[in-house]
Amino acid sequence: MTSDAVFLFTYGTLMQGFSNPFAQRLHTLSTFEGKGSFPGTLYKIDWYPGAVYDTENQNRIYGEVYKIMVPEILFPELDEYEDVFEDEEKSLYMRKIIPVLMNNGVLIDCWTYIYNQDITNIEIIKSGDFRHANF
Repeated sequence: MTSDAVFLFTYGTLMQGFSNPFAQRLHTLSTFEGKGSFPGTLYKIDWYPGAVYDTENQNRIYGEVYKIMVPEILFPELDEYEDVFEDEEKSLYMRKIIPVLMNNGVLIDCWTYIYNQDITNIEIIKSGDFRHANF
């Protein structure tokens, strides 16, 4: 995987149908590529989810892939939204490149915001799909 990936996998409030300003900004500065998933566990952190990537996990996290047109502009804005800090211990999420399996069977390396805090006693979204979480 290379660090110059221009794709972003979203699994929460940045997906289509969410009207927050950051989702709107993402949809303006990117192209929707399709739906996909990766292995791991999805947690209900609060009114938003947190994903933990785990190649050994049989469960999948479902979301959307976007091709980013201007990563140098968009990623700093999204990093702020996702509370990504230079001090990794304080970061709510970490932006990492992981392989995402698209629904059409193609594997794409995507930037993804991975939850970076303690998951002890946090509710699991068993479906792996934030849209199916009960809030």
